[in-house]
Amino acid sequence: MFNKKSLKFNFLLSLLLVLLLLPSMNYAQQEERSVQPGLTRDYSLFPLQSTGVWTEVHPLIPRVDYWGIDFANADLPTGQAGTGWAVGEGGAVIKTTNGGQKWIWYESGVENTLRTVASVNNGQRVIAAGDGGIIIISEDAGETWIQLSSPTTRNIWNLQMITDEIGWMVGERGTALKTTDGGLIWVQQSMPYPTAPYWDVSFIDTSFGYMCTSSGIVLKTTDGGVSWITQIAGDTRSLYTIYAIDTLRASAGGFAGKVVYTSDGGNNWLYAGGGGISAPEINKIKFMDEVKGCLASSGGFYKSTNGGVSWYEIIDLNLGSSKALTTNLSFPTEEKGFVTGGKMLLAKTTNEGENWSRTIVNADLLNIFFSDEYKGIINSKDLIYTTNDGGYTLDTLLTFPYNQILYMDAMNFLDSSNGFIGVSRPKIYKTIDSGENWYLTNITGLTDTIGAIIKFFSQTQLISWAIKSKQIMKTTDRGENWFVQLNSPGAGYFSSIHFIDSLYGWASILNRRPFKTTDGGENWIEQTNLNFYQTDDVYFKDTLNGWLLDWNKLYKTIDGGINWTLDSLLTGFGSGRFGYFDSENIFITGDRVYRTTNAGINWTEFPELANQGWRMTIDLFAVNSGFLVGNTGLIFKYYDETVPVELINFEGWLNENETNLQWTTATETNNRGFYIQRKKLNEQEWIDLDFIEGKGNSTEINYYSYKDILTESGVYCYRLKQTDFDGTYNYSEEIEIYFSVPLEYELFQNFPNPANPIANISFTLPQKSFVEINLYSINGELVKQILNEEKEKGIYNLEVKLNDFASGVYFYKMTTDKGFYDVKKLVLLK
Repeated sequence: MFNKKSLKFNFLLSLLLVLLLLPSMNYAQQEERSVQPGLTRDYSLFPLQSTGVWTEVHPLIPRVDYWGIDFANADLPTGQAGTGWAVGEGGAVIKTTNGGQKWIWYESGVENTLRTVASVNNGQRVIAAGDGGIIIISEDAGETWIQLSSPTTRNIWNLQMITDEIGWMVGERGTALKTTDGGLIWVQQSMPYPTAPYWDVSFIDTSFGYMCTSSGIVLKTTDGGVSWITQIAGDTRSLYTIYAIDTLRASAGGFAGKVVYTSDGGNNWLYAGGGGISAPEINKIKFMDEVKGCLASSGGFYKSTNGGVSWYEIIDLNLGSSKALTTNLSFPTEEKGFVTGGKMLLAKTTNEGENWSRTIVNADLLNIFFSDEYKGIINSKDLIYTTNDGGYTLDTLLTFPYNQILYMDAMNFLDSSNGFIGVSRPKIYKTIDSGENWYLTNITGLTDTIGAIIKFFSQTQLISWAIKSKQIMKTTDRGENWFVQLNSPGAGYFSSIHFIDSLYGWASILNRRPFKTTDGGENWIEQTNLNFYQTDDVYFKDTLNGWLLDWNKLYKTIDGGINWTLDSLLTGFGSGRFGYFDSENIFITGDRVYRTTNAGINWTEFPELANQGWRMTIDLFAVNSGFLVGNTGLIFKYYDETVPVELINFEGWLNENETNLQWTTATETNNRGFYIQRKKLNEQEWIDLDFIEGKGNSTEINYYSYKDILTESGVYCYRLKQTDFDGTYNYSEEIEIYFSVPLEYELFQNFPNPANPIANISFTLPQKSFVEINLYSINGELVKQILNEEKEKGIYNLEVKLNDFASGVYFYKMTTDKGFYDVKKLVLLK
């Protein structure tokens, strides 16, 4: 028989066994993070480097998920906002020096997803880390980067620099790294659970801190990580983030919306708000002061005003939908903060997280209208944007009644003043002052209010059509009043509409055959003779010649739609859209972009735009000029000075003081030849160097070349002036060549610096000289002779291998027999 004392003893013993066994039993079966390791770069999401007819004007940074953010300061003495960095997928690194008003992309040299970033020395040194154990460092405030030697190949999730010298990194499979030299060297620490994932780390000083891991385990240290105390925070769900407010209070969150807090140094952990947050994963918690904090998750954004005891959701359109992915936070001051997230989300608050503004437009852009090369208007599902500088800067149009709609879809402008916006439930708004003001128009004959207006087509200033999924509407009074012409019964969802004149038109449709009218839409007839049921768009040049877009397919008719042929050469554009300036100059935009300049006889693909995520529209304000919009805030400018000859390439390179130019043509028509022209970068006048005869008319590939001898330093620009026999001419793209003549002895700083383990050392000689270059230790000891020979006048670069040398500071000295000498410092970091 058991007495009360023995029962109490057995209970305590059982509880102790559970606490001891729970971590070892469960951390091997921890919940996996939903995000997959990113070890490669999707180059289609990075800024286009093309110098052809397409120029990216927005956003000019990688359009990826950003996982880490850090600010060195919020306000500089001048009153300007401070310097910060964000990192993300594909090795993306971006920097701002004005509080997020403008972000600039810098090449990191790695393709792995970077998940965390921190700065020291007032932002001069920046450290980032991520998947595959990648660690990179910058010594010039994040503009150039080198990869450090890493003691792990596991994914690194979080990094905290406690001081300019001491910091921690944590990651998967027992990764817990510490630095004591400002991030140059990272050392794996001995941890209680060597194979468990350490998801986050938070120290309040160099001694007191927490780490969180799987199975609800929290580790606490009071001696800078020499020893750790195991705590159990609630149930066994993993904790992905933790923040220490002070030695008593902390907040943590993790799998399946689990959020807990402690007010007694972690001895007891309680559930926040009575049971957590409705989000699959809590990604980051940070506090601005002792009571106010914010929480980023895979299902919304939250704030606490009581030290993490409870949280409430921040519903803000600038943070995306209520289920948008937010990943990380940085609060350089109590009021000012920044958040990162999915699909290039970069937002800022100036009132402690209550309201947010996007620092860059990351919405999927649907429609675009430009009245000239500078002034345009663009819409997404949620907002309308205007630009006055050709798309480089986007401003939210504040005068539209956003509070009266759920979302918008279609947009069309008759001219620079008059335009329409089609929205949900469905409604049509009109402007007569270039979008400054909008008013609701009248629609009659609708049989349902489901869906939105998805496409407009204007035949004249008076006559336009609009479609939603089941209806076709028409206006004859500039869009003041709209009436339904067709309520489509049964299956099918209209996708687009096009008219040749006021009578003859076509409508494409999904899950049904296309429709045709010959009486201005009074009667619409389904084309039951056709065998395709998923048409995305339609365009007709005249009553006989037209095209239909199916998924990855272009069909053409030359008999008014009786018969259709498939153009098998065009594919890969997905759900394509037509765009056009006139009946000769037509585009197909989608996952690939094609153009014809002869009404579809020939189509040319722009391979640099392949898989860029296009799914929207192009607008041409001139036959050779326009803008193309797509997903995640992407805007391209199109400008084509068409060369009559089809140039495959035009390239140039420097060989000592000789510029080599080569170009290739695929076809030539009436081609008299090419003038090779040159000018210096800052000069206005081009000079003709020579003339190369062309092939006249040719359908064969032809190769051309030219050499130009340079004698003066400078940046030289080259172009081809292609001339026809009738005297007309066009210019090719320009090529820049940099040439420098050594005018004096000079020894340059090695690159990269720090070296790891190869250093490139360059020098110049104005005349033939005997050169000696030696490497010395910090104590002045000669450790390596790099060069000891006679060299001709010129520019030289030496690749110095330092594999056998220890990390540290070295010096290299150059002397010549002409009396020149110089010394440079070299830092080796392995």
